[in-house]
Order: sequence, then C-alpha cells, then structure tokens
Amino acid sequence: MAFSLDKTEQDIIKVIFSEEVDLQQRKEAVDRVCELVSGKTQVKLLIDLTCFINKMTLEEQALFGHYLANAKALSQAKVASVTAYNKQTNVVVEAIAFTQGYQVVNFHNEADAKAWLQGQLT
Repeated sequence: MAFSLDKTEQDIIKVIFSEEVDLQQRKEAVDRVCELVSGKTQVKLLIDLTCFINKMTLEEQALFGHYLANAKALSQAKVASVTAYNKQTNVVVEAIAFTQGYQVVNFHNEADAKAWLQGQLT
C-alpha cells in the first residue's frame, strides 16, 4: 500500500505516503482519515510527503484538490504537511484546495510540524 495511517500519543493522525502514489490512493487515504475522525471536533493531521512519488497528472492534482477541500470531516482540521526541501509535488493540490477553504501549513521537518499542531509554534 502506498500510504499508512498512525495515531500518535499527542492525538495527531499521521498519514505517511511512500512509493508511487496515484489519484485513487490519495482519495482512499482521505476517505480512511475521514472515517477515523468522524464526529470529532478537534482534528490534528500530519501528512508526510517526504518519500512519495507523485504519479498524478496536473488535471488529477486539481481534481484531488477539489476532493480534499470537500471532505466534510476535515473542514475544521488543523493540517500540517512535511515535504522534502527539493520537492514541490503537492503545490497544485494545496492551491486548489486552499481556494475552497482547506488550509494546510507546510514544514520541512516533522518535529516542527508536530510542534505547530500542538500549539507550540505560531
């Protein structure tokens, strides 16, 4: 599987993408997270994109951005993504989702992302 889910001690749901990831796998990850957080009011989500290979076309990235923005269970989520310094493979997704109200803050290391999710960084 191209992604895994884990819940940390700090009540952060961590999604780790690895290998080649296509549109269907990204949608499946969103659906699984939505199932996990259904009914919760405070959702903290950490998306690890440091080791994945984006196999989505630009059109698919735009479609996924719309899909992500319309995931009701994530509408109030606090979301941090961690990307490698030399990779900007999620920019289209995040730009499309942002225009529809989805907010995510990008980091280059997991420690900073976790600190921000826990309110230790502003």
